[in-house]
Amino acid sequence: MDVPILSVPAPRDGAFPGAGSPARPRPLPCVRATLLDGVLSVTLAGEFDHHTCAPLHGLLARGAAHGARRLVLDTALVSFCDSALLHVLDQWALAGRRAELVTTSRAVRLLLAAAGRARARRRARPGG
Repeated sequence: MDVPILSVPAPRDGAFPGAGSPARPRPLPCVRATLLDGVLSVTLAGEFDHHTCAPLHGLLARGAAHGARRLVLDTALVSFCDSALLHVLDQWALAGRRAELVTTSRAVRLLLAAAGRARARRRARPGG
């Protein structure tokens, strides 16, 4: 059974971004999530920063409380994100849960690449 755990209204001009219509950049975040057999599937669209990641963090906490151990994340329609998104994903992983990014936007790929470089520099420092 596919159980939605968060329902975010679609924009007035149509369906959830990417649902059969050409994707347009949307500054307001859209989140769609379902929980099935311990897998929390989340689709994100729009911009995610310190303020707009707070509801996502809450959603992941609710998913975990309902038995989610694995996160499958689609970020193909994320037009902007900063380290707040990384923090939310890190919190998920630090609790011993698995996360998988199935589709990423350019913004998410750039963020992940920058984070990877920063972590590599920290490991390369003597004593770090």
